[in-house]
Amino acid sequence: MPAEENMETRTWTREVNGATYTCSTATTLIQLDALNDAFASDMLWWAKAQPADTLAKTVRNSLCFGIYTSNNDGSAGTKMVAFARLITDYVTFGYLTDVYVLREFQGKGLGKWMMTCLKEVLDGWETLRRCVLFTGDAEAVRLYETTLGMKDVREGGNGLIIMQMMGNAGAPGKPQSD
Repeated sequence: MPAEENMETRTWTREVNGATYTCSTATTLIQLDALNDAFASDMLWWAKAQPADTLAKTVRNSLCFGIYTSNNDGSAGTKMVAFARLITDYVTFGYLTDVYVLREFQGKGLGKWMMTCLKEVLDGWETLRRCVLFTGDAEAVRLYETTLGMKDVREGGNGLIIMQMMGNAGAPGKPQSD
C-alpha cells in the first residue's frame, strides 16, 4: 500500500534568509528525475540511479520527506533540495535511508529541520519499537543524535555506525509483543 494510503500527508513551511521552504510527505511532489540525479552523484556514494519504474515504486512504498523551494504564492516550487526516505510498516519499525541536502542548500539548517519533521511524525506512532539507520559519517551521527535522539549501538566502536531510536513501544519497561 503506498505511503499516502498509510498516513495523512504532512506539510511544514519555514523561512531561511528570506527564502521559503516546504517540507512535505506528499509523494506526488517528489521529483523523480532530481532524486535520480542525486542518486547518480558522488554526494550519495551508497546509491546509484535507478530505472524510472523502480524509483517510482521505491518512493510509492516508502514514507518520504522532501524539501522544496517555494514560489511566492506559497505553493511548492520547482526545485527539490532535500530528501529522506523511511522504509517502514507505519506501525512498529522504520529504517531511515537516502538522506541528503543538495550541496548548494547545505548550511541552512534544512537537514536538521527535515529530521525534526520526521521526529514529529515518529513521535505520533505509539507502537513504534525502533527506527534505525546506518552511517559512516561522524557529522551525521551528531545530526541524528540531536534531532532524533538516536544512539550509536555498534559493537567495538569501529566501522559502520548503526544507530537506533527507540519508539514508544520499544522503551524499557514497556511490554513487548515480539
